[in-house]
Amino acid sequence: MKYFLLSILLIFELGSLTAQSFVGKLNPFPVVSEGVSAAPDTLKILAIMVEFQQDADGTTAGNGKFGSIYTQNYGTDILDPLPHDQQYFETHLEFVKNYYAKVSKGQMTIEYTVLPDTFSVPGRMREYSPPPGSDNFTPLADFSVEAWTLADQIYAGFNFSNYDVFLIFHAGVGRDVSLPGSIGNERDLPSIYLSYPAFKEIYGEQFDGIPVSNGSFNITNSVIIPETESREVESLNGIVLFQLTINGLLCSSIGSHLGLPDLFDTETGLSAIGRFGLMDGQGIFAYAGTYPPEPCPWEKIKLGWAEYAVLDIQNADVSLVTDVVAELGDTVILKVPLNSSEYYLIENRQRDALKNGSIVTFVNNGVVETKTFLKDTTGYYSFDVDSLSGVIIEVDEYDWALPGSGILIWHIDEQVINEKIADNAVNTDKHQRGVDIEEADGVQDIGERFFTIFGDEVIGEGEQEDFWYGSNPAPLFQDLFDKDTRPSSRTNTGANSLITMNNFSEIANTMSFSIEFGDSIIKPLYSYQFPPAPGITRLSAGKLSSVVFNNEVYFIAVDDNYALYVIKGDSLIYKSSDYFSLGKPAVTIFNDVLYIFGPHFGELNYWMTDGLITNTGQLIVPPISSNCVINTKLTGEKELWFGSNYGNIYKYSLGVLPTSPPELKDSIIIGNYNINKLAVHEDYFVIAYTPKTPPFDTTFFQSSTGSQSLIDELVWDIALTKDQEGNLISILYTQVINPPPSKQLKYYVFKDNDILNIIEFQFSGTLPRFSLSDLKRDGNIYILTTKENNIEPYNFEGALADNFPFQYNGQYSATATISADIEGDNKPEVIFVTHEGDIYAIDGGSGKIVPGFPISIGDIPSCIPSLFILNGKINLVAANSEGLLKSWSISSVEGDIIWKEQFANNENSSFIPAAENTNRINEFFPTNKAYNYPNPVYENTTYIRYYVSEDASINIKIFDLAGDYVAELNDNAQGGMDNETVWDVSNIQSGIYFARIEATSNNQSEQAVIKIAVVK
Repeated sequence: MKYFLLSILLIFELGSLTAQSFVGKLNPFPVVSEGVSAAPDTLKILAIMVEFQQDADGTTAGNGKFGSIYTQNYGTDILDPLPHDQQYFETHLEFVKNYYAKVSKGQMTIEYTVLPDTFSVPGRMREYSPPPGSDNFTPLADFSVEAWTLADQIYAGFNFSNYDVFLIFHAGVGRDVSLPGSIGNERDLPSIYLSYPAFKEIYGEQFDGIPVSNGSFNITNSVIIPETESREVESLNGIVLFQLTINGLLCSSIGSHLGLPDLFDTETGLSAIGRFGLMDGQGIFAYAGTYPPEPCPWEKIKLGWAEYAVLDIQNADVSLVTDVVAELGDTVILKVPLNSSEYYLIENRQRDALKNGSIVTFVNNGVVETKTFLKDTTGYYSFDVDSLSGVIIEVDEYDWALPGSGILIWHIDEQVINEKIADNAVNTDKHQRGVDIEEADGVQDIGERFFTIFGDEVIGEGEQEDFWYGSNPAPLFQDLFDKDTRPSSRTNTGANSLITMNNFSEIANTMSFSIEFGDSIIKPLYSYQFPPAPGITRLSAGKLSSVVFNNEVYFIAVDDNYALYVIKGDSLIYKSSDYFSLGKPAVTIFNDVLYIFGPHFGELNYWMTDGLITNTGQLIVPPISSNCVINTKLTGEKELWFGSNYGNIYKYSLGVLPTSPPELKDSIIIGNYNINKLAVHEDYFVIAYTPKTPPFDTTFFQSSTGSQSLIDELVWDIALTKDQEGNLISILYTQVINPPPSKQLKYYVFKDNDILNIIEFQFSGTLPRFSLSDLKRDGNIYILTTKENNIEPYNFEGALADNFPFQYNGQYSATATISADIEGDNKPEVIFVTHEGDIYAIDGGSGKIVPGFPISIGDIPSCIPSLFILNGKINLVAANSEGLLKSWSISSVEGDIIWKEQFANNENSSFIPAAENTNRINEFFPTNKAYNYPNPVYENTTYIRYYVSEDASINIKIFDLAGDYVAELNDNAQGGMDNETVWDVSNIQSGIYFARIEATSNNQSEQAVIKIAVVK
């Protein structure tokens, strides 16, 4: 259903309309939309003329009969002159026919019939009018049912099934326009399009249409339109006629039938795209409703009436030709993707492309006449059409209704459209519209309320300065459109689109501008859209790797049907059949051969190539229950490892040539277990496994030493690294499973079979993921974990890294972080993807967003991103749930990668080397690193933090302001890292306290005093 409400504010000088605005909800009853589909070749409209029982109701215009809305004879030199009869309404539909023939370029023909008899429904107008402010539109539906039922009786045997749209012209004016001094209005009928879903929402799912033609056909839609929107208003000089016609309403109603959503804010009624398109009230009532501008490019494309050229990751000088004069081969609409759901549609719109003024054709007293206006002039402005009369049936260029000429940049967000179109709410959020105008004047004021010095309210409807052209005089216009301008080229989530436009030419039928992709550091590289797959509603590149082979980058991905894709640059070079790999494939290069292995239950699938010879195959193996890992041994030999649900770890040696498949070399027998997790480095491996018999939730952890530990918890992941002495350190990420469902997580830090520390967390929502990073280059490896909406790095003592956590004001995705030193400053960055598809890089030193980020993949990420080095620079690739894979160069210097992708690297080893000591602090007890957080303390605990360069004992004595002793805490600190001691203040009164922290090692002792505020 579509419902209009327009409030127009007048200053009655020279009888002209000076401003338009919307008040309240234009569409207070949005319903499930049938969506946009290609328009039909022919659309047939059947119209009837309906009156009401005569009344003397002061809340409605007229007495319920056609022609009764005027108290005096205004003659024929007005818009919509009397009589309002069959010929009059046919003339209005002739305009609709001409409008759609032109804007569709002849692709849709409208045929219409207006039945000749006028008849009356049994009720008065007010009985079919929803009470003001009511959301109950049943009276309007009842009016439709009664009117079409009567029409069926009057025209017995008429074949209603020949028609597509069913239109009721009713006596009176619409409750769509509210004017100061207007006579009547409160119980007039709102103009409305009732779709089949709208009827069902009103009457229930059992509604099957309005039966006509002896029950052989049901009417399932109805348009309700008044005889005119002109009405009398009271002014200081008495009653005057305010002229406003119904052509725009009719065109937008047909647009609604075709599936176009309203593009104004349907919650507030405020304009959203102004006079730049059809489905906004400002366009509907442009030039007093006599004719709207052409539909916006998004609408034309959806209806199949326009095509576009795509410019993706290619710097270019672009020329756009305005549609009216375009010839075959000219670019009329340019599409520039921002991500998988957002893009720009750029067009050149001209009010007078034919350079002949505005030629208006109208019918008055049955005579067809034309008038030509060489420019906007008195009596022919969008707000003043006193020079027009009769019924307008055609305008040579409908875009004369635009507020100006030049290049328009439309920001389209298909995700917003898809989420909101069913509720007809595409543009209800002015900060994140589905169809939006990037206003070149730097002030996004379309739909904003303003007040004149006389107190009149004016609503922004668009103006000449909103177009892009070189000499635009707007004070904020820069002839530049990028991430830092106003408006900016950022995505709707604020991500850097990496798009810059400038050098806009002057207004002409052919206009040009320049477009560049990338900023000073970040530059798009490749883009690949996964093709639709049978049985998959949303193709997902669920497991992702990147590898540089023969100086070219290969992307390896697996979709929801477990099929393997091998993409070189932006070209697909191989796609397997389904069920290649259940998990992330293991990828490696050995003896100048690229290997890809995918586990699928009892099958080991492989693809390998030396660039010329390619071989694919499958080995039948014991049922694989763990991830596959490539183990690079100290000798340089490479083996493929995996665990089975028979309790064995199998080792396969890689073939020498691409045509030589891997061969079983050895196996390690563990016992009657399911092996779930496997991490390997050289001759060291760590596994987690569960018994094959109850209790199944018992997890054993084992290292290559043969020792094992019982962990009565669910192991989600394992990672490996080394300490400063070269000892292997393993980290187990577990979830407590008793009692279920537990929200407690633990990170176990092991050296061989010894537990060094257990770091415990509580979580809510999505299960956090983790990775490892040499974040500070201070000799410590940090556990990177996502926790609610935080990125939190912890050292192995459980102390939070300086300048963290990083808090994102949104929702993280379920993917883990990756890390690399992309700035070359020995403070590696943390990279993660949000639920919305924004990719952030956080400086490991400062904890702040790296300049140029975030960038966007545009939708929910489907996997952990991957990093690769190409041409001496670090690059990033990510994929989303809509099947878009995209890569960027993200560094200007040669850095290094720490945690590359899921399981740390291509080979799935889950290992990173020992931390570097570049930034290690050698001072024993630096006082500037002694503090507590949070401070002030509002809850029950605070963390007293300090650093020692060597192992030390810690004594903390706490005193109040009077110097009285309050508490003493003792702890042991590990050298070379930040340490923390928790102080429980639950029994401590509010006040200021001093904590003296003394650190004592075998060689020295130092102390520091910090101030702690407790607020209860």
